[in-house]
Amino acid sequence: MSIVRLRTFVQEFTQLLDSAASEMNIVREGRQLLSELVSHDDWLPEPFARCVPERYQQNLLHCDARERFSVVSFVWAPGQKTAIHDHTVWGLVGVLRGEETSQRFALAGAGQPLIAAEKNASDN
Repeated sequence: MSIVRLRTFVQEFTQLLDSAASEMNIVREGRQLLSELVSHDDWLPEPFARCVPERYQQNLLHCDARERFSVVSFVWAPGQKTAIHDHTVWGLVGVLRGEETSQRFALAGAGQPLIAAEKNASDN
């Protein structure tokens, strides 16, 4: 177990935010940092990677002292889903094991049901 990798990610992401980088640079450089973290499968403690049959699990791994970012492990068993939801903020997603499939939805109009929407290039 190399929790040092998670610690290094948190330290480097904190330094990135402290540098007052633009949001575009935070996303670009943060994506690189996260990619490096999830390219190794030896840093997430087993209790935070465990799935349960009833629902997906959400585990807080780190919350920045100034509440600028958090690191959370979301763990789904095969076939589990979430309800349609809006995060209301941007975020970075790194997949450590398996894969995640997501679907965008859009409003069809007032009082109308949601419809499946096209993916943006930035969703990749």
